[in-house]
Amino acid sequence: MNILFVQQWNVNREKEADYLAFIVEKYFPGVVALGLKIVGGYYVEVGAGPGTVGVLSAESLEVVNEAVVSPAFRQLTNELSFFISDRQASLGISTGRVSEAEYSIQEGVWKWNHYYNVQPQKKNDYKQFIKQLTEAFAQIDYVELTQEWHMLYGGRGDYLLEMTFKDPVDIARLLNNQQFRELEKLVKKDLISNYSSRIMRSTEKFDKPRWITL
Repeated sequence: MNILFVQQWNVNREKEADYLAFIVEKYFPGVVALGLKIVGGYYVEVGAGPGTVGVLSAESLEVVNEAVVSPAFRQLTNELSFFISDRQASLGISTGRVSEAEYSIQEGVWKWNHYYNVQPQKKNDYKQFIKQLTEAFAQIDYVELTQEWHMLYGGRGDYLLEMTFKDPVDIARLLNNQQFRELEKLVKKDLISNYSSRIMRSTEKFDKPRWITL
């Protein structure tokens, strides 16, 4: 089972050096010890903030729930708050409609994430749309339809559809793809509501201190 646990915040630049030391020396080891996996770090380039995004994963909802209510996690979060502001958290579970592969670290990539609610009376049509989109993306070599998440809490919508690119120029290429444009028009007009999106770029390698800040 793929579980997505996302934390977002803005870094206090006046405390950046102390923040970096805390993240690398204490926060990373602390969350890993609680059974969480570090699977991504991103900067929001286009779309609503907070501007720093840290992505964690786990084998089950139980692991995440036990971690976030633990005294150790509360202590880490309290210490983190000295260096950041506007912290937010969200939790999602893979629908399995796009991929059942284990969610893992992706470095050197760009994300175009889509957030929305599906209209209740259009659930079956939406499932067909996801199937069509998956088939369409299988024919395009510059984008990966990475995952579809059902957000359990804290999301910008009930669903998060995650696309991955190696080059931000390829996002523009996709926008000019006729088949994608037709599918996008269909889903926005008839199937979903409360739509928004963000473009994010990944941080440096995760063993480097600057993985989670500009």
